[in-house]
Amino acid sequence: MEASERRVAVVGDDGRTSELRAAVRDAGGRLATPTDASGEANGDTATISGDAPGADLLVAVGDEAVRDAVVTAPNCTVVPVADRRLAFDRDEAVEALRRLLDGSAAADPVRRVTHPVLAVDGGTDVAVRAAFDVTVVTDEPARISEFAVGFPRGQTESVRADGIVVATPLGSDGYANAAGGPLVEPGGGLSVVPIAPFSTHTDAWIATERLRLTVEREDEPIVLVVDGERRGTVEPHRPIEIETVGQVAFAAPRGCRERTDRKHSNNS
Repeated sequence: MEASERRVAVVGDDGRTSELRAAVRDAGGRLATPTDASGEANGDTATISGDAPGADLLVAVGDEAVRDAVVTAPNCTVVPVADRRLAFDRDEAVEALRRLLDGSAAADPVRRVTHPVLAVDGGTDVAVRAAFDVTVVTDEPARISEFAVGFPRGQTESVRADGIVVATPLGSDGYANAAGGPLVEPGGGLSVVPIAPFSTHTDAWIATERLRLTVEREDEPIVLVVDGERRGTVEPHRPIEIETVGQVAFAAPRGCRERTDRKHSNNS
């Protein structure tokens, strides 16, 4: 497909959006109009849902736009522009767009990967979608509870800690990494990390496509946090089911940028 025939949506509430739209025009691409949550065309990129019908590329600028792009699972390639290890900075994104639009995406600095979409079922009517991480954590800081982590093969691990965070590869450089978890490459699974564990020898794990978290004590109130947003309290002994329900195509840098600090997405 010629660059002039490729449609690109640039979304996000960020000053870089106008620069990246100009880069699309300069590279010969056609700008697509994003839609809001109702499906109506929306020129205000601050409130888009991440959906871009008919677009070949969706440039998501900033964490909120990247998250929306993952959970809406668009049928196109997402180009993430954010302060994350597996995303582009502004200059990298301009170069990546040029290569993606002129058909040279096989060359540096662009690679094609997929990222999982997580469904989080805490026993409510509607499962919440997650792009970065899911956390169950004590509502008061430095208050220990007991948690069980259930894996698909039937294994269950118990840990005393402030909480547990489960991160996708895209979110593994955030709160999970700050809690001591590994950086995970695309396709590498889900990072499962205790937060401030009582024991100095507590394990962290890499899970496959699903797992279950359960609060095993009733002493402390526990909250559920999904991609940095509080989603209510967690009842003891009622499992939180976390499952990969889809994959989103991403363009990613060939190399991973070094970070100046560890970015937390947990707002608890």
